[in-house]
Amino acid sequence: MGDWGQVTLFRTDELDALERAIRDLCLTEGLVAAPYVRRKREKWDRMQYGTGATSDRWALALGAGLGGWSVVKTAPLELLAEPGASGEHRLGAIARTLGCEALHVSLYDGTAMVIAQAAPTGEVVLSGYTLEGPLFHGIEIEEQRFEPRLEGTHVPPSVQAALEHSAADGFSEVLTQLAGQHWAEVSLKLIEGEAVPAARVLSFARPGIEKGAPLRLKLRVEEHPLGTRYVLDDGIWLDGSSIEAADSEVGAAFVAKVARWLGVPVALEAGVPRSLFCVRATPSEYTPRAGFETELVSIGDDGGCEFLLHTARRPGIAELEERSPHQRRRLVTRLTRALVGARAHGDAAYRGFERVFNEPTTHAVGAFAGERLATAWWRRGRSAVAIEGQEVFELPGLCTAIAGTRRQLALALVTPGHVNERSQGYSQTDPTVIVVMDVDTGEVREVLRSDEHLTFGFTQLCFAGDVLGVRAERDEVPIVVMLEGGARTESAGDFPSWARKQLQPPPGVEGLYSSYDLPMLWAGPDAVVVVDEHARGNSRRDAGAALAVLDLRTREQRPFFEAAGLEPIACSASGARCLARIETRRLFVGKRADRDA
Repeated sequence: MGDWGQVTLFRTDELDALERAIRDLCLTEGLVAAPYVRRKREKWDRMQYGTGATSDRWALALGAGLGGWSVVKTAPLELLAEPGASGEHRLGAIARTLGCEALHVSLYDGTAMVIAQAAPTGEVVLSGYTLEGPLFHGIEIEEQRFEPRLEGTHVPPSVQAALEHSAADGFSEVLTQLAGQHWAEVSLKLIEGEAVPAARVLSFARPGIEKGAPLRLKLRVEEHPLGTRYVLDDGIWLDGSSIEAADSEVGAAFVAKVARWLGVPVALEAGVPRSLFCVRATPSEYTPRAGFETELVSIGDDGGCEFLLHTARRPGIAELEERSPHQRRRLVTRLTRALVGARAHGDAAYRGFERVFNEPTTHAVGAFAGERLATAWWRRGRSAVAIEGQEVFELPGLCTAIAGTRRQLALALVTPGHVNERSQGYSQTDPTVIVVMDVDTGEVREVLRSDEHLTFGFTQLCFAGDVLGVRAERDEVPIVVMLEGGARTESAGDFPSWARKQLQPPPGVEGLYSSYDLPMLWAGPDAVVVVDEHARGNSRRDAGAALAVLDLRTREQRPFFEAAGLEPIACSASGARCLARIETRRLFVGKRADRDA
C-alpha cells in the first residue's frame, strides 16, 4: 500500500484570527464546542473515512508552519477542503474571512493527488484527481487541470519540482517546506483524542437528538462457499463486504419501511439494485443485549453512513438501531441507491434487467452462446458455471474470462496463488488453462496451458468465427495466441487491436463503445453500441447512462439502459438480450424492447 496524507495550510501567522474563523465556521454549520477526549477508533471510523457531513464529531489542530504558513490538520481528513453546508468550500470561506491564500493537499495511495487552492477573495480552484477519478466531494475537476499543480509565488520551486517527479514526493516536499514532517500523523491523533503537542486543538460535535426505538426485522442466516450471509426481511442481503437486495421491488419495500421508521419522506422508482460495499465490526462502545450479537454496519461511498444491527439467530430476528439521528436522511439515500437503484431512461433499448444468480461472490463473467446465456462466478478455488437449460456445475480454478459462439464456450481458469478464508487472488504467472466446452453435449476439452514462458493469468478471450484469440505474454512480451481446431499460432501485438479488427467495426460509425474488456460491442447483426456524447457530460460517474444503441439500417439511436449503474458485457447473437454487470460480481440480463427474447 502506498502513502496517504492530507494537510491544510493558510498563508497567515495570525493563529488567533485563524482559530476564530474556524470556530465561527463550525458553529455556523450547526456544531457546538465539545470536550476533546480519548476515544477508540472504529474499524471504519467516520472521523477517518467520512466527511464533514457524515461525521458527528470534528476535531482540528492548528499551529505555526514554515515560511509564513499556518497548518491545520483535521478529522475528518479533508474537512476544510470539502464544500460546506452552503455549498461553498470551507477553505475558501476561511481564506476570505482572513484575506489570505489557503492550500489543501491530499495524497491517495502514493499515486493520486488533489490540490485545492483558495485566493484571498475566497475563490477555490482544484487540480489533480482521486483514486475514483477527477471528482472531489461531488465537484468535477476540469480536464485541463488533471495534473496536480501549485500556483502562486509563496510556494518554493522545489515543491512543484517534486510534484512533477511523483505525487508522493510532492506531498512530502509540501510537508517539509510549508509545515514540518511532525504534522504528518496528527490527524490520526485527532481521531483517537490523543494530545497534540505544540498545537491548538479544537473539538466540535453535533447537538444530541433522541434516538427512536429500534426497527424489528426478520432474519435468516445462509452459508455459502465464500462465507455467511444475513438475509433481512426475506430479500435484503448483508455479508462481510456488501449490502444489496434480491430485486428492486424487495429493496423498495425495505427502504420504504426504514424511511417510515425514521420519519424521512422518500419517493422510490425501481431501477436495478446497485449494492454498496459495507464493513461490519463490533462497535467500540455499545450496551450488550442478552441473546443478541451487535455489529456496527458502515455502508457506502461519498462519506457513507452507518447503523447498529442487533441479531438473534435462533429466533430469527434482527433489530436496526440508528447510530446518529443527524444522518437519517443520508441513511435512506444510501439505502435507496444500494437496494432500489434509479431509472436512467424510459425509452431505452434494453429493459427489465433481472439478476442472473443469487449466490454471493467476488467475481463473475458471462457471455452468450448464440441465444443461450452462460455465466461463471468464483467460489473458493473453483468456479460455478451456469448454461441456460443445464444444471450449475463446477470447474477447478477461478474463471477470469469467457467467450462464446453459437456452439461453444471458451473459459480461462487460473489456479489462484493466494487462497485463505477471507480472500483469494492470482497473478499473470499463476498456472492457467483455456478450456472449450460444447454447449449442447457439455464436453469440455483443454486447448491451452500456461508454462514458464507462456503466461496468461490476466487474459482476455475473443472468438473470430471459429478462431479463438487469447491475450497472453511470452517471456513478458505481449502476444495473441490463436487457436483453431488443433492448430495454434502466435503473433506479437496488442490484443484489443486484434480483437477489434476481428469483430469488423461498421465503416463510417464514430464513437463506438469500448472498455478494457470489450474492443466494441455488437447488439445483434444490425446494431452497435455507441457513446452518446450529449449524455456523457452529465454521466461521468455512470458510464452506462451515456451509452446508446445505433441501428445501422435506420441510423436511429436509442439510450441503451433503462436503469442506472449498468455496464454492458455482451449481447445475444440476435440482439434480443443484453448481459450487464454492476462492479465485477453482479450480473443482470435484460431484453430488447422491440424484440422477443
